[in-house]
Amino acid sequence: MTQQLAAVLVAAGRSQRMGTDKLWIDLHGRPVWRWSLDLLLSVPTLRRLALVAPPDSLDRFGSLLPPSTGDRCLLVPGGALRGDSVLAGLATLTACGCTDETVVLVHDAARPALSAELLERVMGAAAERGGVVPALAVSDTLLRIDERRAVDREGLITAQTPQLGRLGDLRGALSAGRFTDEASALLAAGVEVRVVAGDPANRKLTEPEDEAVLRAVLRARSMPMLGPRLLPAGVRTASGFDAHRFEAGRPLHLGGIDWPREPRGLAGHSDGDAALHAVIDALLGAAKAGDVGTLFPADDAAWRDADSRGLLSRAVERIRELGWRPVSLDLTIVAHRPLIDPRRTEMGGTLAGLLGLSAEAVSVKGTTSDGLGFAGEEGLAAFAVASVAPIE
Repeated sequence: MTQQLAAVLVAAGRSQRMGTDKLWIDLHGRPVWRWSLDLLLSVPTLRRLALVAPPDSLDRFGSLLPPSTGDRCLLVPGGALRGDSVLAGLATLTACGCTDETVVLVHDAARPALSAELLERVMGAAAERGGVVPALAVSDTLLRIDERRAVDREGLITAQTPQLGRLGDLRGALSAGRFTDEASALLAAGVEVRVVAGDPANRKLTEPEDEAVLRAVLRARSMPMLGPRLLPAGVRTASGFDAHRFEAGRPLHLGGIDWPREPRGLAGHSDGDAALHAVIDALLGAAKAGDVGTLFPADDAAWRDADSRGLLSRAVERIRELGWRPVSLDLTIVAHRPLIDPRRTEMGGTLAGLLGLSAEAVSVKGTTSDGLGFAGEEGLAAFAVASVAPIE
C-alpha cells in the first residue's frame, strides 16, 4: 500500500450488555483495548491513530498509552453513538494533516483478537477507490419469528472490523445518517465495498461468555499448546536471561532476525541480540559449560559487533563437543517494541534452524510489562528455557 494510512480505534462504548466496562478487562496482562492498539501501531506505514474513548475516561486511557507513540496516537473524546465517535476520530485526523484521500482503518477496540494476517488482508485489498470489509458467511439458519418463516441466507454475510475507506468517503457517508458500521454507510452512499475473508477468532466481546473464548484465543497465539512429549533419558534443562538498553543509531537485531523499520537497536558488545544471548546462556547452563560471558568475553575485541547468530552456532558446537545436543527451546521476550507476534513464526523458524531442531521443538512468546520498568521503555529483556540431551 502506497497511500497515506491512518486508523480510528473506537473505544467509546458503554458495555451495556456486559454489565461491566469490558474494554478494561485484563487479558493476559493487557486491557482489552490495548491488544488492538498495539497491533495497529506495529504497522510501520501508519501515520496517525485516533483512539476514541469516553469523554470522562480520557485520562485513564492516556495513562496506559505506550510512551514511545508520541504524536502518532491521538486521544479523542467520543460521541453518544458509534458513528459520532468515528466522525470525531476522522475530524481529529483531518486536523493533524490527513487528507480526504488518506486510507483509514476503523476498528472496534472490543475485538482484541485481530490478527496481523487479517490486518494485512484488509490493507492488501485497498484499491484507488472504494472500501474494504472483512466478513464471514452466514452458516446458521435464520428465522423471522414474527413472520414464522426462515430467511434465505444466500448472499448474507456478517461484517467484522477493521473496515477500510478513504477519509473523505467515510466522513460523507457517516454524516448522512445512522449506521452500525462503515461498510453499510459507504454502500448507502454508493461507494463500492470489497469483501475479504474474515477471521472466526476476530469476535467481538459483547456477552460475558465471549470473554472465555477470546482469552483462550489470545493465550494460544502467545503460547502455542503442544501435546505431551516424552523427552530422551538424561535430558537436562536450564534457564537463561539477558537484557539490553535501546541505543539510537544501531540496527535492531532480535531473535536472530533483523528489524529494519525499528528506529533503535540494542546496546551491547556484540550486535546486542538479547534474545539469542538468553538462549546461549540457557544452552550452556544445561550442559554445565558456563555462560555467554565465559564463551564470549566482553573485553575480547573479536566479539565486538559480532552477529549473535554466529555466537549461538558456536555455543551449539561447544555443547556438542561436551556430548550434548539441543532438544527443545522456550523463549519469552518482554518488550514494548517491537511487537513479536507478527514475526513470531519467522523467529521460531530461524531459531530452529540455528539449533538443528524442528519448528515444533521451539516456542517463541512475546509479552509487555504494560509500560512499567526497564522493559517498558528503556530496553527489552528475554528469558529462555532450553533442554539438552546426551548425544548417542
